[in-house]
Amino acid sequence: MPLDIRFGTDGWRAHIARDYTFDNVEALTNALAAYLHKFQKEKAKNGVAIGYDTRFLSAEFARATAETLAQNGIPVFLADRDSPTPAIAWATRSKGLATGIMITASHNPPEWNGYKFFNPLGGPADRDMTNAVEAVIGRKFNHKLPVAPITVFDPRPALVAQLKTVIDFEVLKKAKGTAVYDAVHGTGRGYVDGILKECGWKVTSIHSDPDPMFGHISPDPADPECHKFLQETVLKKKADIGLANDPDADRFGIVDSKGLYLTPNQVLALAYHHLLEVRGLRGPVARSVATTGLLDAIAAAYDQQVIETPVGFKWLGSAIEEKGALLGGEESGGLSIIGHYGGKDGVLADLLLAEIWATHRKPLSDVYKGLSRKFGAFHSTRIDLHLSDDAKKKLMSRLKDHAPKQVAGSKVTDVITLDGVKLKLEDGSWLLLRPSGTEPLVRVYLEAGSAKRLKELQKSAETL
Repeated sequence: MPLDIRFGTDGWRAHIARDYTFDNVEALTNALAAYLHKFQKEKAKNGVAIGYDTRFLSAEFARATAETLAQNGIPVFLADRDSPTPAIAWATRSKGLATGIMITASHNPPEWNGYKFFNPLGGPADRDMTNAVEAVIGRKFNHKLPVAPITVFDPRPALVAQLKTVIDFEVLKKAKGTAVYDAVHGTGRGYVDGILKECGWKVTSIHSDPDPMFGHISPDPADPECHKFLQETVLKKKADIGLANDPDADRFGIVDSKGLYLTPNQVLALAYHHLLEVRGLRGPVARSVATTGLLDAIAAAYDQQVIETPVGFKWLGSAIEEKGALLGGEESGGLSIIGHYGGKDGVLADLLLAEIWATHRKPLSDVYKGLSRKFGAFHSTRIDLHLSDDAKKKLMSRLKDHAPKQVAGSKVTDVITLDGVKLKLEDGSWLLLRPSGTEPLVRVYLEAGSAKRLKELQKSAETL
């Protein structure tokens, strides 16, 4: 019987017990093993790293995955505890493994779980790899290989050693700041907060107990419901910075000493400018089509290129690995930098923002205001248009074939169909309409030079 297992931009996710079952995880793992035997035969002998988050049954699903691979003759390195996605991705790369597998649904609600795997360099699997695996899910395989060993290991030391090559630990040690770290009941505990403590920082850790219900609040650091307590604790403790991760620690959340939340777009701008201005590096910036144009303005000021990609970090990872991008980032909270690996890393992002605070010793919102004065104001938001699948298709087809000549009183100067339909306007503002692959809605991303103009743009977008 064919199984409905399909990979999105960040792996396969499904409801636990409905579609996310031990049988389906085993079928998917058998298909992945067949792929590795066919396309990664030599590296498959080195093995596969497996990690898992704090969700319901994640540890058991990880153990079942490990046993299935071992039965297929592939050695396994199984994390000794719930671990961040970046730790498993880096283990894949540093150990020279064929792939790494992470049992996680990232920032989805508690009733979900997921399964994602990496390329040998630790970046997200590309479409060719996921398509090849999908194509053989449910088939019977008979490799007739001896059962391979399962080795339990600690992925933390290798990731920390790597982070010391891309984060200025001396600046962190000299600053000895104060921070609040929110693990959101996920895997990040002992990573961001532990590293900062080792650098002499005073750190207050919150939500650090593993909880598959995530404290009954949203596990997405970008959700105000999630970062509200972090903001309150930063103010209460008079901390220099607040840092957070989602449950598998590949995304970040940043709060400054005033208790102000910084959006991922603002964080990416701070990070890229820091690499250029403070570290003195040079190189392009890679951003998704949905991400802020402030990165473009910063790049232009330093005579650097912008690499615009579809949504999905695999594209940004390729830009870092293959095109030398200093930074790859997306508005949903993903970031990585040159010298690291081509996957988003929330641990790296948190430490990089701590480094930026340590460099300036003032609220990060004030540092960002300096960027706005220098490069211009950029206001962005996202709205969802709830439409049936048929209405989605008609809207996107109409926009591609007959894009409007103007939006909100401004002439459309360019139409980009890299991923969805992006309309760039004469006044510098833009909007992107991108249909969801899993939900009956179209996501609309908007950016303008003022809050007033953003509202005008939003009003027009709702009537397109």
